[in-house]
Amino acid sequence: MSAPSILAKNLRTVGQGLCLVARGCARSWDRVAKSPYRRLVLGITFGILPASVAIATYSAYPSDDEQMARSLQTEIVAPLPIPSIADQITVVTTHSAVTTHTTMIRVNDTLGAIFSRLNIEDAALQRFIRGQTLAQPLSTPRDGVYVQAKVTADKKAQTLKIFLESRSANQKNSVVTISRRGERFVINSAPFVYETQQAMSAGLVDKSLIESAKAVGVPSEIAEKMPLAFERAINNGLDISKGDDFRVIYERQFLEGDFVRNGKILAVSVTHQGKTYESFWADDGTRNGGFYSLDGTSNRTTFIRVPVEGARVTSSFMPMRRHPVTGVLRPHQGTDFGAPRGNKIFAAADGVISRRSFDKRGFGNYLMIKHDDSRTTLYGHMSRIADGMKVGVPVKRGQVIGYVGATGLATGPHLHYELRVNNRQVNPLKTSIPDKEHLTNEEKHKLLASARPLTARLAMLNRIQSVKPLTPREAVAKEESTPEQPRS
Repeated sequence: MSAPSILAKNLRTVGQGLCLVARGCARSWDRVAKSPYRRLVLGITFGILPASVAIATYSAYPSDDEQMARSLQTEIVAPLPIPSIADQITVVTTHSAVTTHTTMIRVNDTLGAIFSRLNIEDAALQRFIRGQTLAQPLSTPRDGVYVQAKVTADKKAQTLKIFLESRSANQKNSVVTISRRGERFVINSAPFVYETQQAMSAGLVDKSLIESAKAVGVPSEIAEKMPLAFERAINNGLDISKGDDFRVIYERQFLEGDFVRNGKILAVSVTHQGKTYESFWADDGTRNGGFYSLDGTSNRTTFIRVPVEGARVTSSFMPMRRHPVTGVLRPHQGTDFGAPRGNKIFAAADGVISRRSFDKRGFGNYLMIKHDDSRTTLYGHMSRIADGMKVGVPVKRGQVIGYVGATGLATGPHLHYELRVNNRQVNPLKTSIPDKEHLTNEEKHKLLASARPLTARLAMLNRIQSVKPLTPREAVAKEESTPEQPRS
């Protein structure tokens, strides 16, 4: 019962009692009035009675503590719904069954091949993608694009993201997201910026720098680029070999907490026979940047002068020579590199394939790559051309484009290599190829600022290696998840 109800009931009871007392008093008043003693008793009685009523009323009203106790008692006694344990287990199982897969689209990829690498079997999603303009990088695969999918245990995609990275500083990256909503799909596009973290690794060279880096957990695509940081030194005789130690710092790219891909190498250090070589990535105004020493000198050459594996010069560039097959005296406007059949042939520099052909009485299987408005290279007598090498396909410096052979007019397996500048053949081994040898003062200042924290980390890794020599079998280095340091 509420407090106002209790109060009203008490007041009614008191009122009824007062009425009875008043009637009795009226009948006896004459008698009482005649005696002074009785008047005193009556006064005291009527003085005490209201106070007693007030006390009784207050006592009947519950105190704040009593109300709180009753409230708490009600809350404690009220039954609480207990969620189904089975439902909770189902939810946990469903979430734990979702896995994330990432892949990069390759030349001549198909949607089916991409889905296979992402562990997706989803015909409905394939049909949806083929009907969406935003999803064209998947329906018409674009080389170099990263794709990430969250896939359930039944191999259905919950979400699929296509990362379209801008190749221009004036444009933003965009991510196309396809989400499953019951039996239908929703697609949208939004700009994004990677969350960049740094990872560090160190180790001891055993068989080769690349294999030793992989052995301590360096991702393959990072390990395979590490020798490029010392290309000039290697060309000048640096032989990174067993017993040398190395350190590398590279980027890892995330979006919304999910790892997407590895970024660029930021710094590499190698100690060979007591001498330490360091190389740092710098923005030199080119599309991919380059590796430089702290004095601003490039550690790479623009063109690979010997773009074939395990080769030796068998016939030099010369104004006139007798052809070994025909016996005819004529100019030899390229360089022949003898090598075992099947050895890899590399693109000498970044460019686009401008010609692919077969010439039975000449170069056999050959490719031409256009590197810029003035420079073109030719690769002849290949046993076969690498898959995906078609006219219009872009290639990267060092990318495998074919394999050594003896097709066409040739006496044995070799690569005929030509460098043409403004449509004129030049000696690729002696020509002064215009490449960026040094950073500008502004670029050098930026390099020094960005290299400062990197040199500290390389020194830390070096100290660790000095205290405890590392073996190729040890999981040496340390991967950091610290954000990239701000650059001054």
